Amino acid sequence: MSSLQLLTLLLLVSTVAIPVVTCRQWCMAMPGTSDEQLQANIDFGCSNGVDCTPIQPGGTCYDPNTLFDHASYVMNAYYQSHGRIEDACSRQWCMAMPTARDEQLQANIDFACSQNVDCTPIQPGGTCYDPNTLFNHASFAMNAYYQSHGRTEDACRFDRTGCFVFIDPSNGSCVYYT
Repeated sequence: MSSLQLLTLLLLVSTVAIPVVTCRQWCMAMPGTSDEQLQANIDFGCSNGVDCTPIQPGGTCYDPNTLFDHASYVMNAYYQSHGRIEDACSRQWCMAMPTARDEQLQANIDFACSQNVDCTPIQPGGTCYDPNTLFNHASFAMNAYYQSHGRTEDACRFDRTGCFVFIDPSNGSCVYYT
C-alpha cells in the first residue's frame, strides 16, 4: 500500500461516524429485600403517579406474579418517569410498616424525637404536619432517626415496625432526609 493510499484510508476512517453505544438503565428491587419492603415500594409508587394496571391480574406485566417482579416494575416505572436520575433509585428511606399499631407508631415518634432528631416538621404548622396521621408522622421521625444514626439496618428496626423503601416518600414541601 502506497503512502497516498494509506493517507486516503486514514482520512476515510477518520470521517466515518462511529455509532455511540448507549446503555439503557433500569431500577430494580434488590434481591433479598423483604416482602414488607417490596410491598411498601409498590404501594408508594402506585399512589404516586405510577400506572400499576400492568401488574394487576390480566395486565401485561402480571406474570411472573411475585412481589419482587411487581416491585421491580413499579420502581423502574417511577425511576424512568423521574428522568432516570440515580436518586430516584439508589437512595433508601426508613418508613413505618402499614401494619404497625398506633401505640407503636407513637412510641417510635417519642423515641426518635428524643434522640436529637429534628421533629419540628411534624409539629402543627410544620412542612410535614399534613397529612396529620400517626403513620405519616412516625414515618418522618423514623426516617430522620435512621438517616442521622448511620443508616444501618438497626437504625430502622423500631421493634420490627420499620421497613425500607427505595422510592422517595417526600410529598410537596415535606422532604424526607437522605
